[in-house]
Amino acid sequence: MLGASRTSSTKLQKSLAERYDASPSSAEFGEAGRGLFAIVGVLTKERALRAMLADSSISDDRKVATINQLFAAQVSELTATVFTQIAESRWSSESDMVDAVEEAGATLVLMSAESDGNIDRVEEELFRFGRAIDANAELQMALTNPATSPEAKSAIVRSLLDGKACNETVELVGEVAGHLRGRRIQDAITRLSELAAGRRGRIIADVRSAVPLTDQQSERLSAALARLHGRSVELNVEIDPAVIGGIEVRVGDEVIDGTAANKLEQARRKLAG
Repeated sequence: MLGASRTSSTKLQKSLAERYDASPSSAEFGEAGRGLFAIVGVLTKERALRAMLADSSISDDRKVATINQLFAAQVSELTATVFTQIAESRWSSESDMVDAVEEAGATLVLMSAESDGNIDRVEEELFRFGRAIDANAELQMALTNPATSPEAKSAIVRSLLDGKACNETVELVGEVAGHLRGRRIQDAITRLSELAAGRRGRIIADVRSAVPLTDQQSERLSAALARLHGRSVELNVEIDPAVIGGIEVRVGDEVIDGTAANKLEQARRKLAG
């Protein structure tokens, strides 16, 4: 997200956090999150609707009237309130608005897990499922095959996790698997992990290294990133021989590339240029 979308997304997450602090209610948050996921499904299919709601030239009154007409009787009051806030905000693109609806839904489901004391488990289960996806090319293909319906993709995930993960994890992964909207499934799961870590006051740094980091190296890197970002940092380390040497660190949209492979590529470009 860029520009207006990033600002609107930050405000949205802040308002959701304030709502949790004011009145934590597991059932209410879970219902609202599922309601927003249902709206994502509608917006994904109805291009004219999402274009209209994301259009800053259309009045808020018209948007609110449309939301009330289409959704008020089908979703909870909290779902309608959050969706209205999103529609009244400014977005750089309609796809950014749809992403915001999904992230708000995911945040509300995570708030439900937090209220029930399950947030640590959800974060761990998201991390483990992401690693399982990375290691299973056949599953990646099944979940990204355009010929497979969103419902079938969601069903694949739910069958894999049934009885092995808590309800919030199943809901979250099932939602993104059914509505990838051009994303890699690994990237969608990573974003869910980031949102879960955010509920715990932490951020996640994805690290690529040719060899495993020692405990001392991990501690130094975590401390340096924590000073830089002002929050506790959890490292997700991926061993990748293509790195050759050094490490690549990714925190959200920020990438710090200190790999030998990157330095060799930069040198090659200079020689070619």
